[in-house]
Amino acid sequence: MSVSAISSSSGAATSASNVSSQIAKLKGQLKELTQKLKDAANSDMEAKLKEQTTKMLQTQIMAVQAQIQALLQQQQQQVQQKAAGATQSVQTGEGATGRTSFSPLGGQVDTYA
Repeated sequence: MSVSAISSSSGAATSASNVSSQIAKLKGQLKELTQKLKDAANSDMEAKLKEQTTKMLQTQIMAVQAQIQALLQQQQQQVQQKAAGATQSVQTGEGATGRTSFSPLGGQVDTYA
């Protein structure tokens, strides 16, 4: 029985689309490992070998789940950073345009001395 290796996810600065594609890839790997676990549990291999195979597959499943969770958190942080940046840009823009478009009363009234 062949067991696939766990792929490591690297990247501190990965884009949102890259994170999404990594998550999709890992979900496919998770599905494959889950199927292998079911097959191993239903197989008629030696009990000790079945136990070792099951434990190994469970460990791999947990590792892939942890990678998915880490990527989801990274994706959520990216969304929050973008939202915070957009909010700051809007506030900066409003402050600048608010000050320049406001004309004080003295600018509208002619004063004679």
